[in-house]
Amino acid sequence: MRLIDKIALGLLLAGVLVSTGCGGDSYPTEMTLEDAPETIAEAFKDEKNPNIKAMATQATQLLKAKNYTAAHGILKQLMGLPDLNPDQRDLIAGGMMAVAENLNKAAEQGNAEAGQYLKMQSFGK
Repeated sequence: MRLIDKIALGLLLAGVLVSTGCGGDSYPTEMTLEDAPETIAEAFKDEKNPNIKAMATQATQLLKAKNYTAAHGILKQLMGLPDLNPDQRDLIAGGMMAVAENLNKAAEQGNAEAGQYLKMQSFGK
């Protein structure tokens, strides 16, 4: 793994931890990429805010389509919204971690799009 890739992954994971809160023993719910679309869809099925619901739907569609760079971007936007409840925030953080891990593995295997996305994320911090 190249140094820039390690830095990018570290920054992505740090962002997830900071946005979910670092206090206590609370860690984001672990999930696989395969489980993420249904888990996120379930968490937002009764969402009253139409913008949040639309973003969650878009994220689940992107995850199902295996468009992980776009899905990560939408999940990151969702995470920044103040109106999420703690369970929603936890599941979004878990989804972001699963996607970030996948992007890092793809970059290690030579996926230029994943590598470029991780570099852009690390410079955006």
